[in-house]
Amino acid sequence: MPAPTKQARRPLPRPAAARRQRSRYRLARWVGVLVVVGLLVVIAVVAVRSSSGDSAAPAPASGPVVAPGHLTPSGSISLGTGQVTVAVYFDYLCPACGAFEAANEDELERLLDAGVITLELRPIAFLDRLSEGTRYSTRAANALATVVDGAPEQVWAFHAALYANQPAEGTEGLTDEQIATIATEAGVPPAVTARFEDARFEAWTAERTERAFADGVQGTPTILVDDQLFEGDPYTAGSLTTAIEAAGR
Repeated sequence: MPAPTKQARRPLPRPAAARRQRSRYRLARWVGVLVVVGLLVVIAVVAVRSSSGDSAAPAPASGPVVAPGHLTPSGSISLGTGQVTVAVYFDYLCPACGAFEAANEDELERLLDAGVITLELRPIAFLDRLSEGTRYSTRAANALATVVDGAPEQVWAFHAALYANQPAEGTEGLTDEQIATIATEAGVPPAVTARFEDARFEAWTAERTERAFADGVQGTPTILVDDQLFEGDPYTAGSLTTAIEAAGR
């Protein structure tokens, strides 16, 4: 008679033991399924957050932060000396900011010339991801900071010209050479435009972007009138003027 195999020698499980064994198997199987589902959910959430335009966070500052000259103590670009302070957070690629400028540029210039307002420009750059890898928002803000540092009397003209030539989201934006041409046509000296490619103020731009989000800015344009959030219509001429006149009374 052949010797019994190991399988033949293994005692058959008793009914209760078999039930416990099947229960343990089912539990282990469901735990495994839940772990896999959990991992898939986490991966999906991360993917959605990474691709969502609404939840994009500003890129952290890298390298030494060098601020341009002629800033206010709080780090703003200040124009005029009027009683009412109007602060504007903007991104040069933001189409809503372009609409705000189109509606309010002439009136803001009139109020600046009349000595009614102090205008604080607060550039940020959080839309770099929408310029096909060219980081247009950062490059444009760096160019503005370079003009602030080297030709502060041409800041408003250059700022307005950048919006007059604003590229569309999803494009590569303007090249450094094109930005320099716009600056030259706005009266910025060539010695200043030649510094755009140095990217000296890009880390400052990133730092100001981080600071703006930390201070509660959730999008652009964000407008403050004497430190109070402007809640009127930013895209219709006259609405902002009304808020400025009320603040000056």
